[in-house]
Amino acid sequence: MRILSAISHDIKLQFKHGFYYAYLLISTVYIAVLQFLPVEYREAANIALTFSDPGVLGFFFIGGLVLLEKGQNILDSLFVTPLSASEYILSKTASLSVLSLGSSIFIHSSVFGFGTHSGLFACGVLFTSFFFTMIGLGLAVRCETLNGFFFLSSLSTFVFVLPLFEVAGIWSSPLFYALPSRASFMLLGSAFTDLQQWELIYAISVLLLWNGAAYLWARHSLQTFITLKLGGGDTR
Repeated sequence: MRILSAISHDIKLQFKHGFYYAYLLISTVYIAVLQFLPVEYREAANIALTFSDPGVLGFFFIGGLVLLEKGQNILDSLFVTPLSASEYILSKTASLSVLSLGSSIFIHSSVFGFGTHSGLFACGVLFTSFFFTMIGLGLAVRCETLNGFFFLSSLSTFVFVLPLFEVAGIWSSPLFYALPSRASFMLLGSAFTDLQQWELIYAISVLLLWNGAAYLWARHSLQTFITLKLGGGDTR
């Protein structure tokens, strides 16, 4: 299948640029940090680390990948290839999520082992990675430089990381429940605390809605700033 070939190509490209080696090193450092933390802080620290680094790594990596492809004029020919805009987005999102999931599971299992809710934890990582990768892609195609991307990303993602204050016990607000990151923290935290049925339904529903919106945003951005600018083509 075309999409599987695209995902395989993207994973090979990530290997070539050292993404996997970098995150093997980073994950090992995180494991050491978690092991040295007092036991009472490890769970909250693991949730925060999983969200803010392995879970969100796709957001920053997609910026570098898209800008690299723009610099090499790879995206200039995207609209004349069989690969559609939707397949391009799904390929980038899926391939980076493989890296996110592998890194997160490696860190979590090395410190805490495999729990009874590992599936929900993995869903939390994937939903979080999907969302931030697609948001990052939508921003990256609008930028010409990494500096511009980092500037826009710092402005646009600040609100999404606010629930981190709740995990740290600093600030809590019912408004956080409108954010996808609040739902992500619930699924990531299910590795340590059982979720009630309404919490599970809420978390899955909110993340599905936000991921759908992120996909539409990424596709619109790709069509507007790449496909249509270069002369149209397949925008499915």
